[in-house]
Amino acid sequence: MYLNGSMNVLLLLLGIVIVVKAASYSDEKRLKEYLLANYSRGVKPKNNLSESITINVDLYLNSVIDFDVITGIMTIAGIFYISWEDEQIATRWNNSEFSDIALTQFHVHEVWVPKLYIRNMAEETSIFQFSSTFDSESTYVTFFQNGTAMTSLITVFHTTCTTDITNYPFDKHTCDITVIPRNLFSSLILETSVTSVLNEYTIENSEWSVCSAVQQDFSSPVSNVNFILYLTRKPYFLVMNLVLPSIIICTVNSLAFLIPVESGERLSFCVSLLLTYIVFLTTVLDKLPSTDTVSCFNVYVFLQLIYSSFTVFGIIKTLEYYHYDCKKVVPVSYKNIVRILHKFFCYVKIAPIKTIMVTTKSSKEDHSPLGDSQNVVEDKGNRQKRDMKDYDHKESSDNLYNGRHHTTWRNVAETLDRVLNIIAIIVALFNFIVFCIIMTGLQN
Repeated sequence: MYLNGSMNVLLLLLGIVIVVKAASYSDEKRLKEYLLANYSRGVKPKNNLSESITINVDLYLNSVIDFDVITGIMTIAGIFYISWEDEQIATRWNNSEFSDIALTQFHVHEVWVPKLYIRNMAEETSIFQFSSTFDSESTYVTFFQNGTAMTSLITVFHTTCTTDITNYPFDKHTCDITVIPRNLFSSLILETSVTSVLNEYTIENSEWSVCSAVQQDFSSPVSNVNFILYLTRKPYFLVMNLVLPSIIICTVNSLAFLIPVESGERLSFCVSLLLTYIVFLTTVLDKLPSTDTVSCFNVYVFLQLIYSSFTVFGIIKTLEYYHYDCKKVVPVSYKNIVRILHKFFCYVKIAPIKTIMVTTKSSKEDHSPLGDSQNVVEDKGNRQKRDMKDYDHKESSDNLYNGRHHTTWRNVAETLDRVLNIIAIIVALFNFIVFCIIMTGLQN
């Protein structure tokens, strides 16, 4: 009971204080009429018009809504806090009978406000952006008794940025939000009290990591404040859905030479992969701007496209040589190339056989009964045929490795196939190196 009584007394005293200190509706109305009497919103609120007005501009970023690399336009939502000193309001207020009123508000169209705009704005120019009449009528400037004026602008605006796609999809971009006076002869000095536009209420973007910095250029003829946003792409999505599939398809393309020529599936397999690479190249072009700067990934995909085209061409020539008519003579230049490549591949030479050694039956067979004479003659004939076949094979091999006229088109096809196999192994190793570099970039 005693506690409730004490609380009632305290609330009564607070109510009396509030009533004494609070301004009435009529006082507020008379104060506004008094301050705006003979006030011109088109004249700089300085007693000495030759002096400059210092405008404090602070930007707090709510979120980066979107950043389009193709167009180079960044869409952000933020709050501008703008403050300045109005000497006309301060002089009138201090000399009036309303010194007990601490602050008041005026409509933004009733008083002088600094005309500011963003130099690299993509659409609107002024930072005072009103999407409707209601927004315009609900924007106020708060004045304190000492003449300090303050307003806040919650806005969504679009700015242009310089894009650099060299390291796509590990690209980084710098976007400037440069605030300057709209009238270059208004003698406004812009400054800021923040060192970063990020705060605890900034919403993180799902595609970009954002860092910021603030610059003030006092040496420039036009005073400006530059809020800088550093956008770093989060590459996991593109790496998993664009880069790694491209590497895998290219590696699989290198396995085409393991398909036997007789199966007839080599050409269709490589043509399918070539079409797949063309689709990948189209996808990459849709995500990159049309500038002179070419990304490393774009170059990589283009080189793989050339390699796939070269593979298709090589397989067509291999099949052509493999099925050539044996009656068509192999050119001497082809024979020389085959001989050089066989030496390069370290083929083992088979020593030529200069004489035909025909082994006869043992003396036991010579003195066989007359009933077996026919079998002996047949065995000798078979041995002679086998010896001649082995000799022809050895002579053909020796002539092949020494570049003679017995080199066939099938030998040319096999040599070309071996060369393409080596190139495929090199490309597969290159893809493995690229994969390691990408995984290192993801870890960093």
